[in-house]
Amino acid sequence: MRNSMVKLHVLTIMQEDEFRELKKDFPHNKDFLHSIGSIRYCKAEVFRDCILGTLRIPEKNEKRTPQITCGFYLTDKELFLIECSGDLKHWLEKKKDQFQDLKAPDQFLLQMMELMIENDILYLLHLEKEIEKMEDQLIKGVSDDFFTVLTRHRQKLSELDAYYEQLTVIGDLFQSKDGLSIIQNTEQWNRYALRAERLQNHVHLLRENILQLRELYQSQQDAQQNKIMCILTVVTTLFLPLTLLTGWYGMNFAYMPELRWKYGYVAVIAIAVITIILEIIYFKKKKLL
Repeated sequence: MRNSMVKLHVLTIMQEDEFRELKKDFPHNKDFLHSIGSIRYCKAEVFRDCILGTLRIPEKNEKRTPQITCGFYLTDKELFLIECSGDLKHWLEKKKDQFQDLKAPDQFLLQMMELMIENDILYLLHLEKEIEKMEDQLIKGVSDDFFTVLTRHRQKLSELDAYYEQLTVIGDLFQSKDGLSIIQNTEQWNRYALRAERLQNHVHLLRENILQLRELYQSQQDAQQNKIMCILTVVTTLFLPLTLLTGWYGMNFAYMPELRWKYGYVAVIAIAVITIILEIIYFKKKKLL
């Protein structure tokens, strides 16, 4: 087995296979291994002597694949991070200056979760500008990929909404004093929960904007379809008298005097033209043309 375990003061980072070899040292290893078997969201479970959970950090760009997924096993003496996908160690290495003055295990976890959302407000502002551009685009004219982009933004906001809700739940759980002697900084966890909640509220506003934009787009599509149907109805109505005329003289009765009249053909043409002109005048007065 490739030994990639990293131990830093009260923080230990390891791979899943390394944790499995050391699982006898962890009382709730079965629950933990079950949790990290398929990480789909952020969560935390409280036990008498530890807190274990999972973290799933979504990609903060147009891709929807997760950036980092990991599990955490928190005791009163140490924080264990089990990397499942992504490059957790590389990510923490870039942020190492922000971990230097931390001493308690829960402070490491709190700082890590703070860094997970430190620039999220900038990303949400970027999404807000993208939505505003789409509003301007909708006024000027809809592009072919408008609905595709709209759907992609809606999916991303749905993912972020669930993400911030999960972080808020974890923050609320950790700031509660009931049975959580492991947590030393409940007030900081409370601030973290409030921050995650504010981000979620921002996402809710963006989702409402997306919904309104989608309704406006659908209204424009319906208006365009109604206009097309109106044109088709007018065209059909214009040719109804001509259809009647051709059907009338297509019956081939023996005694139809117009059939032998030398001006009959010209008369039928004149009647057809006059009928169409009268219909056009009528439709224009009714503003149907």
